Amino acid sequence: MIEGSRSAYKYLWPALALEASFVFAPLVLSIYYSLHKVRYFELGAVVWLGNYLDVLSHPVFLNSLLVTLAFSLTALFFTFVTGFGLALFLNRDGPGNVLLRTVVLIPYVIAMLVGSMLLKWLFSADAGLIAMANAYFRLSIPTILADPTYAMAALVANAIWRDSAFAMIMLMAGLKSISPSLIAAARIDGANQWMIFRRIILPLLKPAMLITMVRLLLHFANVLTFPLILTGGGPNNATDTVALRIFRVGFEDYDLGRANAMAILLCIFNVCAVMLLLAAFRKRKAT
Repeated sequence: MIEGSRSAYKYLWPALALEASFVFAPLVLSIYYSLHKVRYFELGAVVWLGNYLDVLSHPVFLNSLLVTLAFSLTALFFTFVTGFGLALFLNRDGPGNVLLRTVVLIPYVIAMLVGSMLLKWLFSADAGLIAMANAYFRLSIPTILADPTYAMAALVANAIWRDSAFAMIMLMAGLKSISPSLIAAARIDGANQWMIFRRIILPLLKPAMLITMVRLLLHFANVLTFPLILTGGGPNNATDTVALRIFRVGFEDYDLGRANAMAILLCIFNVCAVMLLLAAFRKRKAT
């Protein structure tokens, strides 16, 4: 038995080697660069925690943290609720539902770059649908991407439009795993639809819900394409996320020391957010 287990571990080495090459090695290199002064890809003097202190004391980065937190939580809530509603509505198999599932999946299979550019055109004040509506119907719809509140709403709408399909797929898979006999037995015992949903469907769906929320939260906290293409971080840094700030500091200012420090801080933010989400699910399960 022990010899068989040892031979089984041999098959894990290729996967572990790839994991070390593409995950752990870049992480170690990023930590190493974050402790140095790095300009234009030239490794400079060791500054230890100087880059971290500089970043954490900069109001622009602190604003990016707040923007990332607000965008991630808002997009997570509305995307999950939308995906959950679609999963419940389209769970039954049928020609109509299969067609609707395909329609819902279209934004998800489109590249993020293309989808963001499409929404940017729709919200454009010069040639978009809103501009056409203002001109044709003589309306006074505000310029969405020029207002801080509306720009954040557009960023969240981009996330909902694209990623609610992912939430639908994951939650629908969870719904399909629930045995119909449990629901049939509950109906025989006199349970109504709300009781079945609350006492049977929700408890059995928690693993799928947790996986979906963690995946969406990490995606929204680290996404670059949405703010880079749709809003550019504006107006007045209202949609300047940490991922966008890292991109600009690293590849526009070429300050790779500070950019890697921001990346490590974003990694810590991701770990803390996932731990809080796991703790919330465990607490809810205990109650």
